[in-house]
Amino acid sequence: MKKLLEGLAVLRVLRHPALLRLWLAQVIYLSVQFTASYAMIVLITNETHSAVMVGLVIIALSLPLVLFGAPAGALVDRLDRRTVLWVSNVVRAFATLLFVLALLLSPHQYIFIYILAFFFSLVGLFFSPAEGAIIPSLVEEEELLPALSLYNLTLNTSQAIGLLILGPLMLNLLPPFSLSLLGARIELRPVETLFLLISALYLLAAVLTATLPRQTRAGHQNKSGGSSLSPAAAASSADERTRPYGLLSEEAGALLSGWQRLRQDLEDGWRLVRNDGVLLDALFQSCFGGLVMLTIAELATTFVQRLLGLPASNTTVIFAPAGIGLVAGSLLVPAVVARLGTLRTMLVGMLGTGLGIALIPPLQWLAHLLLAPHWATHPLFLLALALLTAAVGFGLDLVVVPAQTLMQQRSPDEMRGRVLALFQVLFNGGAIPVMLFMGALTDWLGIVPVTYLLAGSCILAALLTAARALTRSNRDRSSGGRKQQSEAQEQLPVF
Repeated sequence: MKKLLEGLAVLRVLRHPALLRLWLAQVIYLSVQFTASYAMIVLITNETHSAVMVGLVIIALSLPLVLFGAPAGALVDRLDRRTVLWVSNVVRAFATLLFVLALLLSPHQYIFIYILAFFFSLVGLFFSPAEGAIIPSLVEEEELLPALSLYNLTLNTSQAIGLLILGPLMLNLLPPFSLSLLGARIELRPVETLFLLISALYLLAAVLTATLPRQTRAGHQNKSGGSSLSPAAAASSADERTRPYGLLSEEAGALLSGWQRLRQDLEDGWRLVRNDGVLLDALFQSCFGGLVMLTIAELATTFVQRLLGLPASNTTVIFAPAGIGLVAGSLLVPAVVARLGTLRTMLVGMLGTGLGIALIPPLQWLAHLLLAPHWATHPLFLLALALLTAAVGFGLDLVVVPAQTLMQQRSPDEMRGRVLALFQVLFNGGAIPVMLFMGALTDWLGIVPVTYLLAGSCILAALLTAARALTRSNRDRSSGGRKQQSEAQEQLPVF
């Protein structure tokens, strides 16, 4: 309990009013973003009944990050970050309203879903780096690490709340209704009502971020202390402050076309990762855990339809317990790591996730055999299924949270951005073939073989992680005792 309370101590940074408003905007923005993602997955499932087509939604959400992620982050550094934050939310609210209109005019034209998914992700390219970059200007220097920890905790928790809890519950609870507009009667389905609410919440997040202080990169450097800047960098900052704001559009064009610089940054990040076995493993584990989570999101509606015989909107029986497990894991991971250590925690998470996934098909078979004819809605079966999926969500947290923390901890300050950029490119780039492969395999072989394949991948990843750690331990022991230093650097900080 003491460790849990220490983990919750990061909430103390919310005593800063500006950071509190930014945090509330982050919670709203991320929760409705992933709620919208869930709604789009359900729409595609109902229209196509194809796992491949569902995977294309996730690809549309990932593709902009692969193509434009790093240039967008560089562009944000040249703009007022507060403006970037509130404009991003306003643009998404307007796009959501247009999507509702498209659904009303042509409810079965699912190409609009892919367009909206791609556009949402494209706008998010500017929001996320602006949000992360503005945090240091809102807290004291000694509070920066807890503030960044809260940022990462909110990211994982909001994803779970939006994708795994709010989305399923809202589609099930919102009733259809009709309204009159300019003499015309409009019938709104739950999904259209949901997107109207999402649009309103985006506007609320825009209001919260619009009240933040203006903060450019140059201004933040001055606040943090200009002594760390080289003379050339200081001259560049002074020149940037005096440059007319209208000329920044020319610089934006240069940034967006600067793929050579992007490639160099990624190569620098890869050289660092390649020469640090612990950092390489943390990068792999972060990508793997995220891809497993995306695969579950892709296949959950198909699982509910094909294995349980229920409508796709009833995916809450899968998503909600998994979301609860993810939220609980975000709070309990520091205590688990303090007891088991980082490596053992991630191994337990991988094995637990694989076991939880592997037990779902046998549970379905037993329920069909013992609880017929209404086995799919029998309380005993639903309770057992909820426990398994909650264990899967908790297990994923035991993998992703320590791995991401370790990845940031092992990266030097001056290289951390490049390592995170490398992670984003690898993760989102890997999501495209994985989603296509798992979707096609599901349509070809069925949901049960793919479920076992996913479970086997988790167990194989655990064995690979253990083997690499053992090899590294033996090598460190033979080289004269660097093992203790490596273990000390792997410890997850607990606040």
